[in-house]
Amino acid sequence: MRFLVFLLSMVLSLMVRADYKALETLVAAPENLHGRFEQTKYLAELDAEINSTGNFAYKRDEVIFWHTLKPIESQLVLTPDNIISRQGDSVLSRLETQNNPVASLLSDIFFGVMTANWDRIADYFRIESQIEGSRWQAVLVPVSPQIETIVSRVELKGDQYLREVLLFEAGGNQTRIQFIELQQ
Repeated sequence: MRFLVFLLSMVLSLMVRADYKALETLVAAPENLHGRFEQTKYLAELDAEINSTGNFAYKRDEVIFWHTLKPIESQLVLTPDNIISRQGDSVLSRLETQNNPVASLLSDIFFGVMTANWDRIADYFRIESQIEGSRWQAVLVPVSPQIETIVSRVELKGDQYLREVLLFEAGGNQTRIQFIELQQ
């Protein structure tokens, strides 16, 4: 019986790996990408939504710029080494990934999602995908209790590019991000 369970888990593991491998051939991961975003954050405790808009840009494996324009202008800059939050000329926070395991984890996951690095994402999530023509969806389910304390599930949708992220936080909050006007 144990052998059968082991064999079944190995087959399922290979199926999941093959499943996300199909996404690699469909989703572009250019060296540079920029565009606009529209974000809706649902706060469960307040039963309220906060809408924000802005611009983003990335250089694969080097930097992600996230510039919120409305409702309050702010900037988030992620590199493999740090996460910096700014408002105007003031640095609100600076987290070094080398000294902060949570910052390192968030940076690694964010880079993986934004740049369609499915192998990196698979380090943290079980990936269940569905492909219909040139459109795809992927549901990411955390594989570790550490990640489950932050996020319970992530849904990704797209075509050649990632077009939408739906993040379900452990506390009931949800964030929907739509990417528009994407350019290399």
